[in-house]
Amino acid sequence: MSSQIRAEESDVVNDWLITFDDTACWATALITKDPINDEYDPNKDFQFTVSFHNRVPLPQFTITSVTQGKTVTSASVKFNELILDFVVVKPKDDRDLIFNMLDERIPYVLLSIDNKEIQPTPSVSLKGFKEAYNYMSKQCAFDKLPKAARGIS
Repeated sequence: MSSQIRAEESDVVNDWLITFDDTACWATALITKDPINDEYDPNKDFQFTVSFHNRVPLPQFTITSVTQGKTVTSASVKFNELILDFVVVKPKDDRDLIFNMLDERIPYVLLSIDNKEIQPTPSVSLKGFKEAYNYMSKQCAFDKLPKAARGIS
Protein backbone atom coordinates (compact mmCIF):
# COMPACT_ATOMS: atom_id res chain seq x y z
CA MET A 1 0.00 0.00 0.00
CA SER A 2 1.46 3.35 -0.95
CA SER A 3 0.67 6.57 0.81
CA GLN A 4 0.64 9.98 -0.79
CA ILE A 5 2.81 12.12 1.49
CA ARG A 6 3.89 15.47 0.14
CA ALA A 7 7.31 16.58 1.24
CA GLU A 8 7.72 20.02 2.77
CA GLU A 9 7.72 22.72 0.08
CA SER A 10 8.37 26.46 0.33
CA ASP A 11 7.76 29.61 -1.63
CA VAL A 12 8.37 33.32 -0.97
CA VAL A 13 5.79 36.09 -1.41
CA ASN A 14 7.40 39.47 -0.71
CA ASP A 15 8.26 39.47 3.04
CA TRP A 16 6.58 36.11 3.78
CA LEU A 17 8.06 32.61 3.53
CA ILE A 18 5.26 30.11 2.91
CA THR A 19 5.84 26.46 3.77
CA PHE A 20 3.45 23.54 3.46
CA ASP A 21 3.31 19.78 3.66
CA ASP A 22 0.54 17.20 4.05
CA THR A 23 -0.53 18.35 7.50
CA ALA A 24 0.07 22.10 7.71
CA CYS A 25 0.57 25.36 5.86
CA TRP A 26 2.37 28.25 7.47
CA ALA A 27 3.76 31.67 6.62
CA THR A 28 6.58 33.36 8.49
CA ALA A 29 7.90 36.92 8.47
CA LEU A 30 10.69 38.52 10.46
CA ILE A 31 9.52 41.11 12.92
CA THR A 32 11.25 44.43 12.31
CA LYS A 33 12.03 47.44 14.45
CA ASP A 34 11.30 49.70 11.48
CA PRO A 35 8.91 48.11 8.96
CA ILE A 36 9.19 50.99 6.51
CA ASN A 37 12.98 50.70 6.19
CA ASP A 38 13.14 46.95 7.00
CA GLU A 39 15.76 47.37 9.69
CA TYR A 40 16.69 44.10 11.38
CA ASP A 41 18.82 43.75 14.46
CA PRO A 42 20.65 40.39 14.40
CA ASN A 43 20.74 40.41 18.20
CA LYS A 44 16.97 40.90 18.54
CA ASP A 45 15.42 39.21 15.50
CA PHE A 46 12.34 37.09 15.95
CA GLN A 47 9.73 35.53 13.71
CA PHE A 48 5.99 35.88 13.47
CA THR A 49 4.28 32.76 12.10
CA VAL A 50 0.69 32.09 11.15
CA SER A 51 -0.12 28.42 10.63
CA PHE A 52 -3.06 26.27 9.62
CA HIS A 53 -3.05 22.64 10.72
CA ASN A 54 -4.78 19.59 9.27
CA ARG A 55 -6.21 21.72 6.45
CA VAL A 56 -8.52 23.56 8.85
CA PRO A 57 -8.73 27.31 8.13
CA LEU A 58 -8.42 28.36 11.78
CA PRO A 59 -5.17 30.27 12.24
CA GLN A 60 -2.64 29.73 14.99
CA PHE A 61 0.05 32.32 15.69
CA THR A 62 3.50 31.96 17.22
CA ILE A 63 6.32 34.37 17.91
CA THR A 64 9.80 32.90 18.33
CA SER A 65 13.31 34.25 18.69
CA VAL A 66 15.72 33.36 15.87
CA THR A 67 18.71 34.34 17.98
CA GLN A 68 20.27 31.40 19.77
CA GLY A 69 20.01 31.71 23.54
CA LYS A 70 17.20 34.32 23.40
CA THR A 71 13.69 33.34 24.52
CA VAL A 72 10.40 35.13 23.95
CA THR A 73 9.01 35.43 27.49
CA SER A 74 5.88 37.45 26.67
CA ALA A 75 4.17 38.63 23.52
CA SER A 76 1.04 40.52 22.55
CA VAL A 77 -0.05 41.99 19.25
CA LYS A 78 -1.56 45.47 19.07
CA PHE A 79 -3.75 47.04 16.38
CA ASN A 80 -4.53 50.60 17.42
CA GLU A 81 -6.39 50.09 20.75
CA LEU A 82 -6.98 46.32 20.36
CA ILE A 83 -4.35 44.22 22.19
CA LEU A 84 -4.32 40.43 21.74
CA ASP A 85 -2.31 38.53 24.35
CA PHE A 86 -0.31 35.50 23.18
CA VAL A 87 -0.29 33.95 26.66
CA VAL A 88 -4.03 33.31 26.83
CA VAL A 89 -4.95 32.71 23.20
CA LYS A 90 -8.60 32.29 22.24
CA PRO A 91 -9.76 31.19 18.75
CA LYS A 92 -11.68 34.49 18.47
CA ASP A 93 -8.42 36.40 19.06
CA ASP A 94 -6.74 34.43 16.28
CA ARG A 95 -9.59 35.26 13.90
CA ASP A 96 -9.44 38.95 14.94
CA LEU A 97 -5.71 38.95 14.31
CA ILE A 98 -6.00 37.41 10.82
CA PHE A 99 -8.88 39.73 9.83
CA ASN A 100 -6.91 42.80 10.95
CA MET A 101 -3.89 41.62 8.96
CA LEU A 102 -5.99 40.90 5.87
CA ASP A 103 -7.43 44.41 6.24
CA GLU A 104 -3.79 45.62 6.09
CA ARG A 105 -3.66 46.92 9.66
CA ILE A 106 -0.04 46.66 10.79
CA PRO A 107 0.43 44.41 13.83
CA TYR A 108 2.73 45.93 16.43
CA VAL A 109 4.35 43.34 18.65
CA LEU A 110 4.69 44.04 22.37
CA LEU A 111 7.56 41.73 23.25
CA SER A 112 9.82 40.69 26.04
CA ILE A 113 12.94 38.67 25.28
CA ASP A 114 14.46 37.01 28.34
CA ASN A 115 12.07 39.13 30.47
CA LYS A 116 13.39 42.38 28.93
CA GLU A 117 10.90 44.56 27.01
CA ILE A 118 11.90 45.33 23.41
CA GLN A 119 11.79 49.05 22.56
CA PRO A 120 10.85 50.69 20.26
CA THR A 121 7.78 48.55 19.62
CA PRO A 122 8.54 46.38 16.55
CA SER A 123 6.00 45.40 13.92
CA VAL A 124 5.33 42.78 11.26
CA SER A 125 5.54 43.68 7.59
CA LEU A 126 2.31 42.97 5.74
CA LYS A 127 3.98 43.28 2.35
CA GLY A 128 2.67 40.22 0.53
CA PHE A 129 0.63 38.86 3.44
CA LYS A 130 -2.71 38.85 1.62
CA GLU A 131 -1.11 37.05 -1.33
CA ALA A 132 0.62 34.61 1.04
CA TYR A 133 -2.71 33.91 2.78
CA ASN A 134 -4.46 33.29 -0.56
CA TYR A 135 -1.61 31.02 -1.68
CA MET A 136 -1.83 29.04 1.58
CA SER A 137 -5.60 28.71 1.27
CA LYS A 138 -5.13 27.10 -2.15
CA GLN A 139 -2.26 24.84 -1.04
CA CYS A 140 -4.19 23.73 2.06
CA ALA A 141 -7.39 23.41 0.00
CA PHE A 142 -9.53 25.55 2.32
CA ASP A 143 -11.98 26.00 -0.58
CA LYS A 144 -12.69 22.24 -0.65
CA LEU A 145 -14.00 22.19 2.92
CA PRO A 146 -17.74 22.13 3.57
CA LYS A 147 -19.07 25.69 3.83
CA ALA A 148 -19.77 25.39 7.57
CA ALA A 149 -16.15 24.36 8.26
CA ARG A 150 -14.55 27.12 6.19
CA GLY A 151 -14.63 29.70 8.94
CA ILE A 152 -12.61 32.63 7.69
CA SER A 153 -11.35 31.65 4.27
